[in-house]
Amino acid sequence: MKPTIAQQINTLLYYLQTKQTPPFEILFWENLQKIDFDYSANSLQQLSRFFAAMAKRHIQLPQLLANQSGQALVVALAAYIADYLAKTTGQPIAWYDYDRMSAQLARQNKYPTQSQLPADFYASLTARIGHKVYCQPLKLLPDLLQGKDVLPQFIAQMTQTLYQQSQVNLLQSPEVVCQGYLAKVKTGKLQDAAIAFSTYLAAVNFDHSRDSLVQIDEALSAIQQAFGFTQADYLDFLQDASHQAFCYLLGFYIGVTSSRLANAPVRWVSFAQMYDSLGEAFAECLEHSFVLLFEDCYRTPMLVVTNRLFGLASSFPTTAAEFADILQRQNAGHLAVYPYQDAVSATADLPAHWTSAMQAAGALVASVLSRLSQGQPIVPCVYQAHSSDNIGDELTVFNPSNIKLLSPSDTDLDTVRATDTDTDKLIDSLYQTLHQNPQLAPIIVGCFDSYTNLPMGRTEGIVIEIWVYENPRLQLQLVLPYQSANDWHSLKIYPLVSHQNSAQAAITSEQIIALTTDFYQALLSTPLTQNTAVKMLWQDACVNQLDSWVLPPKDQRIQQQNAQLVTHFDFTLLPILDNQPNVNMAAFDYTSIDWRGFDLAKHILQASHHEQGYLQVYVSDNLIKDELYRQVEATEDLYRYGKVVWGVVIKSDTALTEPMSEEERDTPFANYRVSCADILFDPSGQARLEDLQAKASQLKDAIGRVNQPPNATPDVAFYQLHCQDDTSRVFNLAYPASIAATNYRITTSWIWRRHLPNGMLSNSIVPIIIHTNAYQNKPEQGEIMVLPSQLWDKAYYHYWLSLAYEQFGQDYDLLPYIHWQQKYAQDSTDAATQKRLWPKFKPNRAPSRTPNRAQSSAIGLMSDKLENPMPATAKQQATIQQAAIQQTTGQKLADVQPTLQPFIASTSQTPKASPSSLSNELTQQLMNDKLRLQTQLSTKDTAKDKKLLVIAIGGVLVLIIMVILVKLMR
Repeated sequence: MKPTIAQQINTLLYYLQTKQTPPFEILFWENLQKIDFDYSANSLQQLSRFFAAMAKRHIQLPQLLANQSGQALVVALAAYIADYLAKTTGQPIAWYDYDRMSAQLARQNKYPTQSQLPADFYASLTARIGHKVYCQPLKLLPDLLQGKDVLPQFIAQMTQTLYQQSQVNLLQSPEVVCQGYLAKVKTGKLQDAAIAFSTYLAAVNFDHSRDSLVQIDEALSAIQQAFGFTQADYLDFLQDASHQAFCYLLGFYIGVTSSRLANAPVRWVSFAQMYDSLGEAFAECLEHSFVLLFEDCYRTPMLVVTNRLFGLASSFPTTAAEFADILQRQNAGHLAVYPYQDAVSATADLPAHWTSAMQAAGALVASVLSRLSQGQPIVPCVYQAHSSDNIGDELTVFNPSNIKLLSPSDTDLDTVRATDTDTDKLIDSLYQTLHQNPQLAPIIVGCFDSYTNLPMGRTEGIVIEIWVYENPRLQLQLVLPYQSANDWHSLKIYPLVSHQNSAQAAITSEQIIALTTDFYQALLSTPLTQNTAVKMLWQDACVNQLDSWVLPPKDQRIQQQNAQLVTHFDFTLLPILDNQPNVNMAAFDYTSIDWRGFDLAKHILQASHHEQGYLQVYVSDNLIKDELYRQVEATEDLYRYGKVVWGVVIKSDTALTEPMSEEERDTPFANYRVSCADILFDPSGQARLEDLQAKASQLKDAIGRVNQPPNATPDVAFYQLHCQDDTSRVFNLAYPASIAATNYRITTSWIWRRHLPNGMLSNSIVPIIIHTNAYQNKPEQGEIMVLPSQLWDKAYYHYWLSLAYEQFGQDYDLLPYIHWQQKYAQDSTDAATQKRLWPKFKPNRAPSRTPNRAQSSAIGLMSDKLENPMPATAKQQATIQQAAIQQTTGQKLADVQPTLQPFIASTSQTPKASPSSLSNELTQQLMNDKLRLQTQLSTKDTAKDKKLLVIAIGGVLVLIIMVILVKLMR
């Protein structure tokens, strides 16, 4: 027999956790044994390193899936990731293969065409975590095998999703709300970080014992001491939804635990229900949102929590333990539970009519359970024994024809419809029959579906009334509680309970035990056609304790079956489908990114050593011969004084639209072909991106319509000639006025492919760096460059990669390769390579991000030694700034909010000083950043030049002395 999906998954997880050698081969098993699969955060870090090691060796999915051992590895690691989410959030998990998941979707969706699951590799394994969240962990593997550290982000997002899905809807019935909150601690520990103060509750063992209440009191005391809450903080405290959830959780737990300890039947009611009964005397507040209702009073356990934290009511208990003790003294119940015991006979001697009555009750309930097992509603019914059933002076055990439905129109049990009857009237009719006994029957047994209050709260139950009219008379009420199947478990049937004490029933406790034993025997041995179905239902659903979280036997057997280890791996994985377009790709919201607030100079200034290496570009031999070399020379100024705007690619080399070769990716510092693109942009950065795209489209249409330059306007003809020559370059070219009157510019830009997320133009919209004075239309200010992608907005970075994935089936992210090259110094292997890297970053002479007064002064002095001075206006500002810096008291960088660059020009021809709206401190800080940037970013070595100057002067002096000596000798 082929093992089930769950058995295979649990077998893989078992061997991962125990490190025992499995009976089948798993690829890289020796390496897996070094990982602690203990569901800790450290296990995820180790797992990420394992994937990074495979990525370094360029191991991809097709290689792993080529054999059975590799498939076992893939499924095991994907299953552990999903199981980690389930374990750490306290949620149940179920496994589906493609066929089972497709069937599940078909059942849930009434539109079959919308529920079709793509038949690809990633749909081979699906995990349902909790009751609403489905996860396909195989989708993580491509990114992990490319060295991307996506696992922490995935776990964080999925954990948040699971917590959000487990949020309780307060508009549901009070019992459902209570069950929703108690589900968060059903494992004994709170595993919902969305609940406030969850760390303080980590030590509480939620096992419904009095000790757990004491632990809650200790946690509340620790919270009160840590935050020093007073009554004045109460209203602000309740404004936070997580604080409210904290109060609800503890209030429900304290109420249910206290009622269980007191064995008191209870039910939860809402404020609206209490208000309907008590009117305006019952004030609306959080503590009254859900109230615990007893037989003759009500309690507000939520008040225990807020009273402990804020001291709201001096006369109310301030500890959960005290609250439970009061319930024990004042509200202790007398609920009796009679569990089912197999192969046990009644020990007490009972009157014959009593035994016959219990046998009739068991048979009647068997017919009801038969309907329940078939998913049919429970209809009130009555059984009346008749004198014609007597054999001699004794009643027969049971006559099925004596079952009657309490309905004026239907008397056949098999044809009744629940909607045909008014249940309340039928129940009234049943009790009227019991009291009047119009047919003078010796025994009447009735049952109906209702609700019953138990210490764990209110639940469904079959109420059984057993009346014997001959001496000794008997009037006994029993309830068979049950819980319908829900998200947490399948159908559960609890043991019989009685809310009567022995005095009220006028019988001893031993007699009641004997009566219930007869009932169970009759229930499971009724000679009816439904007997087999009832027995199977009882075996699947019967639990012998009143506990909401005890699994019924059916669920326990499934768990045990799923936990059985298998000896071979036979999991069916669907093939990987390449180049599948993502038709559901959502458009990116470009308005969410505002480059006007992007402080480029500050990002360059604060770059680490590795980040500086990434910001540099490599000058190849081909580029030195190209006019685009001027862009390389302008890189320093672009980083120093540039600003970021959106650009739209009009045309580009074909190579830029295709993935990089492995050689170019792995050895970027070589003489590769120069790749460039014409980019349209607005120098002011104010244009709407939609308009830029429209203008680029119009220009492409214009040069495409015209076959010969004479047929076009001069500006369009010029650009068409440019497009026809692959070696032609344009800088700060005005957009053709014959198409539209606009201030847009066109520049040919050399694309350093490592500065794109994946080394190619996956999109025509790209952020670029331009000169702040580019609007002046000067050729020497027309150079632009692509903004290095590690400075991009993360959302757009991933959108860019997703576009590549949509087209090629891979995103070709370069970041993992760049990180490896940085880690192993493969990006700067020799001095020759270093000489070709621009711009030249000097060591950071002021590493402290928070300079004191002396450091600030030193920075100001160093700026005077720069060979490449700032413009005159900037020099004046620097002089003023230096004097201002010397008067400061060590203003910290962290105290200043980042803003626009200080030298951004307006529409005038001369650069302006910082706007007057900037505060003095902000102006000082921005100038300080600029001066520090200039000491770090320079293409000339002033120290080396000084040494050469000294040597030259010394040589001249020696020559002069030698000339003088020669003249004296003559």
